[in-house]
Amino acid sequence: MESFKTMPGQLTPDEVDASLLVVQDAFRAVRPLIVERAGKARFVNKHDGSPLTDDDVAVEKRVIAALRSHSPGVPVFGEESGYDENVTGTFWLIDPIDGTKSFVENVPAYTSMAVLIQGGEAVASVIYNQSRGDMYVAQKGRGAYKNEVRLDLRTKPLPKVAYCKEQFIGVLNRLLESKGVVCESGPAGGGYGFTMVAGGRAAARFNLLGRGHIHDYAPGALLVREAGGIILPVQDGAYTYKTRSFIACHPDLEATLRPHVQKLRALELELAGKSSRITFSTAP
Repeated sequence: MESFKTMPGQLTPDEVDASLLVVQDAFRAVRPLIVERAGKARFVNKHDGSPLTDDDVAVEKRVIAALRSHSPGVPVFGEESGYDENVTGTFWLIDPIDGTKSFVENVPAYTSMAVLIQGGEAVASVIYNQSRGDMYVAQKGRGAYKNEVRLDLRTKPLPKVAYCKEQFIGVLNRLLESKGVVCESGPAGGGYGFTMVAGGRAAARFNLLGRGHIHDYAPGALLVREAGGIILPVQDGAYTYKTRSFIACHPDLEATLRPHVQKLRALELELAGKSSRITFSTAP
């Protein structure tokens, strides 16, 4: 399988491999801290209403330090320290504890995530479920792995559960009824939802009304795609690593969902208060 091509100044595939090992080692190194603090951490609410703990900041600093020490010429940015989403070139983005609400409540759906952007696309990502010790790694054109075992959704039966926000459950259940899939509101943590899809345990994660940032979604979208899943952009004409509105799903759902993307786009805009009321039916 062809891997991504590099331009002058970009990391080579071998350099990406080495950096991915650094990320994995850094995530494993902070696991004792995270697991011990789960359910005990105090938090404050950020401007967007999401919780922030001292552990988010501490983990981010340690992972960023490890990557900068390994590749001092490659910028590394984190959720808590902030970054300009229009940054270009080759860079890493770190989400130290994705699903902080789950972390605070000690629900085993929090993860640590990282994604490497270069050449205008996501080329490598890591999602580590700290509570379970499961490591998911993906590289563009080179597949996705869970604990070093290749993931291939084309060999997996269609799961019977999918994740979406509560306000979409009724509509999506009608849409998916013919496939025997039922939507539910999953636990807090986008990374967890994407690993469930990539691992063949959830049929889809409907990333609608996404209010997050690149670090929230790009790692999981790459993982699902490299596992043989489908990424269907909803608001954008084509998926990019900056896309916030999309569906990550098992390949057996593509034919059912693709004809309805336009109506899902209208519904999403309606629920966001940006359009007039529309009528949704399961007919394309």
